[in-house]
Amino acid sequence: MVDRREKGKTITIKINGKNHMFQEAASQESEKMNMENNREKLIEETIQNNKYDYSSAIEAAASKEAADEENFDWILPDESSDVDMDVQEYKIAKQPKKQNQKGIGAISKNFKKNNRNGLLSSVFLTVFFAILLGTSFGLLLLKLVITENEIPVDQPVIAEPTPEKTEDTSARETGSIALDPLSTFIVQGGVFSNKEAADQMKEGAIQLGAPAQVVEMNGQAILYVSAADSIEHAKEIGAQLKTKGIEVFAKPITLEGKTIKDLQKEEKKVMEAAGVIYQSLAAGASEAAVSQTISASTIEDIEKQGSILKDITEDKLKHEGVIAIKAELDQAIEQLSAYKQKPEPSIQTKLQQHLLGFLAVYQSL
Repeated sequence: MVDRREKGKTITIKINGKNHMFQEAASQESEKMNMENNREKLIEETIQNNKYDYSSAIEAAASKEAADEENFDWILPDESSDVDMDVQEYKIAKQPKKQNQKGIGAISKNFKKNNRNGLLSSVFLTVFFAILLGTSFGLLLLKLVITENEIPVDQPVIAEPTPEKTEDTSARETGSIALDPLSTFIVQGGVFSNKEAADQMKEGAIQLGAPAQVVEMNGQAILYVSAADSIEHAKEIGAQLKTKGIEVFAKPITLEGKTIKDLQKEEKKVMEAAGVIYQSLAAGASEAAVSQTISASTIEDIEKQGSILKDITEDKLKHEGVIAIKAELDQAIEQLSAYKQKPEPSIQTKLQQHLLGFLAVYQSL
């Protein structure tokens, strides 16, 4: 540590923690220069005044210089001096580290550092703020649209959970069925070349209290007024109708066999059982018409066959002809059960009407 003093012209040096003072070398040089100048001046004065010769002048100058040198004092540092001078010490302060900036300011600063002309940072900031403003306006408009379509608070709508429907793969399986020819016995009211004439006779038979149904077959319209399980029963039923003024005759008929395509599993069940159920119902209707009663064995057989149809609902059926077949058989079974409880001629007529309806639908398949 060095401390320069102006007045004393000394230098203080701190060695091993102690202060030492030294005379400045500049003062020594200055005094030496003054001595040389004084000597030269003295020589000149001697020559000019001619008071001394040249050798005496030289001697005088030399003696003067020696005298001056004897008067010169050297000041050496006193190492034993324990006097400490107050020296101010200064510490170099470290510059604080700059904190890393975050956010948009840091991004902009980095861009300016990497691109001093500022062009790249300007383009980036312009695109960034354009995207930000566009997104903000888009979200605002979307919120307005959603708000307009919202349901008022005073009319809450609670969405009921829809039960998962398990698809019945067996119900979707379709196939075809070949129906065998259906043989039966009927009481016929007439054969007509056109359906209009047959329909007129049908209305007349119904007004007389007889069942009636027009069946188109082989280009003709045939009027059926009753069905039976045998030719004998068909003749007896025909005799009863003649008493009402209706001209009829009994005959056996056979409805042709056919193949029905694209039937579902439940529809095939209906058609497979339809012929057998009809035969049982025709037997019960014949007994009701001839003896005004139905045997227990016949009723038991009808109930057994009819149980097949009870397990099949109409929502499982799609074919219109199959739906009509099932409807006629269900109504016939219902009328036969009613006749068992209350044997009346009107119920017997309704039973026959549904059997004739079955034959008409079966023929049209």
